[in-house]
Amino acid sequence: MRPFVARAALVALAGCGLSPAGPDQDSIDDAAAETCSEVRSGIDAFNHKDYTGTVAHFVKARPLAKRYAELSDDQKADDLLEAVEYYAHLPAEEYPRAFANSRRFFEYKKITLGQCETGAST
Repeated sequence: MRPFVARAALVALAGCGLSPAGPDQDSIDDAAAETCSEVRSGIDAFNHKDYTGTVAHFVKARPLAKRYAELSDDQKADDLLEAVEYYAHLPAEEYPRAFANSRRFFEYKKITLGQCETGAST
């Protein structure tokens, strides 16, 4: 009789919302969209040679990218967070040199443009 009672208790607890449920896809999509909006603003600032503004946008994107990575099980969310962290920590005065010479800059550029370019799927 005890195994039945234990199972019934587990079923009751699951019905009360105590079982772990992952985030819904809408939450993940919203987190990706918010991250990419700020990333695109950073890219736009970079394209206008506003490197201080670029850094500011990537700093703003950090908590958004972190939330996206926490919600999503997809590796691309972790990759985007890594790219955002890199650009947020890169000093503004180093952007032109890194753009011209850094393999990491190029790799992270592929990630941010690939995931956040207007019209790209997230």
